[in-house]
Parts: sequence; C-alpha cells; structure tokens
Amino acid sequence: MNTIPTTSKPVSPSYTVVGGAREDFRRTPRGISIVLLNRGGIVNRTEILEDFEKLDADEIISIESSGDSYAVESLAVRFPRIRFILLHHPANPGECINLGMEESAGGLVAVFWSDMRVPPSEFSGKALERIREGSFLCTVPWFLNNRGELLPTLQVPAFHKKRLKIFPISPSRDEAPSLFPYDYSGIYSKKRYVLLGGYDHQIGNPYWQKLDFGFRAHLWGESIVCSRLFRVFSSESAPVENAGPDDGSRVFFLKNLAVRFTGDRGELPWKRFPAFFLHSGCGLPSALHQYRRARRWVEVNTYRFRMDSQSVTELWEDPEA
Repeated sequence: MNTIPTTSKPVSPSYTVVGGAREDFRRTPRGISIVLLNRGGIVNRTEILEDFEKLDADEIISIESSGDSYAVESLAVRFPRIRFILLHHPANPGECINLGMEESAGGLVAVFWSDMRVPPSEFSGKALERIREGSFLCTVPWFLNNRGELLPTLQVPAFHKKRLKIFPISPSRDEAPSLFPYDYSGIYSKKRYVLLGGYDHQIGNPYWQKLDFGFRAHLWGESIVCSRLFRVFSSESAPVENAGPDDGSRVFFLKNLAVRFTGDRGELPWKRFPAFFLHSGCGLPSALHQYRRARRWVEVNTYRFRMDSQSVTELWEDPEA
C-alpha cells in the first residue's frame, strides 16, 4: 500500500557511482547539468552519449539500471567525463530524477531521455540565459517529431462535471503554462525543485506521479512553461501510461484535489473523508490510514499552499492567448 512521506525530502534508492569526477565540474561556467534517463531498446549507446557531450553541459549524469553493470564499465572508460549512476534495484522515473538532482552540481538541471535528440543550437547560451532570467520551476521544450512537426505536449487541466481532465495540446506561443513536464523532460531550477520536494518516489505510476508533481507545483505558487527557444526531437508516440485508479491516484487526490485553501494555508478536513472512503475502493482501516498520513503531510506543508485545485484550473491561462 502506498503511503505519503511526512516531509518533502526525497528518499534516494541505493546506487553505485561509476566514472566521472564530480569535483572537476564545479568550476565550469555554464551552471547546467544533464541528467540522462535511459529507455529500453536503445542499442548504440556510444553514438547517443557522443551527441549529448556535444551539448557542452558542465556534466552528464546517466542513470543506469542494475542489469547494465558490464556495459557501464566499458562506457565509463570511453566517456571519462560522464558519471554513471548504477542503480542496485529498479526505480521509477521520479526516483531517478530525484537522484540525478541530488548528484548534480548545476543550478539548472536538464532532464532528457536517451531516445531524444537535442541539437546543440537549441542548447545555446541564448536559450539558457532566458531560462535563468525566468523564475520558473521547469522550462519544457517544444517537442517535434522526426518530420519537424510540433507535438501536442502542453498539458492543460480542467474540471468537467467535477472530474479532472488533462488535455494535451500543441503550444502556440512562448512560455505558455503547462501543468507538468511532458515525459518528465525539461530544464529544472534545482533550487526550486529541491524546495518543492521533487517527485513523490512512492507514487510508482508515472501518470499520477507527474500529475502530483505538477499540481503541487501550481498549488504552491510555482510555474512550469513551454519555451519555443528550446526544441527537442522526440518519438511521436509517448510511452503508454495507465491513468486508471490505483494507489498512486489516491495519494495524488489526497495531497492535491482534496486540500482546502483557507486564505493563508492548506487543510485536509475530516469532513472530506466519507467521500474519499466511498470512492477509494479500500476497506475502512486502509482508508483511514491513508487519510491520516495525508493529513499529516498537509499539516507539515500547510503554509506552502497558495490556492486550491479548483483555483488552479479556473485561473489557468488560455494557451492560445
């Protein structure tokens, strides 16, 4: 059964660092690190890592699964400036990003997947300078397919008949707001990410994990935007995600949708428990346990809330405006 941490500090999975030398990158001037997440089916790792080295980031941190230890040792010899994080056990994407943030030295941290292509011109000083000037938690690129067509990766929330709906659309203007980063990818402010608490490592379902991250960000007054100064080529078909109810959806609901904003703080009142219990699909002891855990989490973070979920959707900017 999923539980909710009572603090915002992420818990790191166990891992081994192979190659690289963190101290060598702290003195570099750009102030940006790359955290590279690896998807299955990628064969030519050497070519992929060479392409990411061309982006001239201060450091590259590649998160590797536990079954890739032999390949990692050989890659560490070929790429001495890349730090490979070899996980001891499987981890969800949010856990991997939390770990990459912890290991990174840059004030900005770019998160990409190994099957994405990032032209060096899109990772230029102009784009990074604009991102530094903005006060954004995360700047998400415009994603294009291999034909150069814009993908519908801007995430717009709305309530329809009291049910939350997420509408993916194509961005049409610079710095249009997005509920969460498409496919977890973008350039994050490390400071803001850490203050937010990162991704909830105990929500294993990527759909609910991203939704929790995005709603918490907006409930706490942070901004996530899509920038046309920053373009990335990605697979046209995003990974299939399960948006059905599960442990993660219940955690997301209690931490975000069920919270009431009183004007200066967030609360999870007991009067909302009956409705949660009726729709949770859990027995009474389990539902009570989950609700109590969520109440403690909300109490710890009570003064960080700036609005409730209804206000997030009602105040959402028109992406076409």
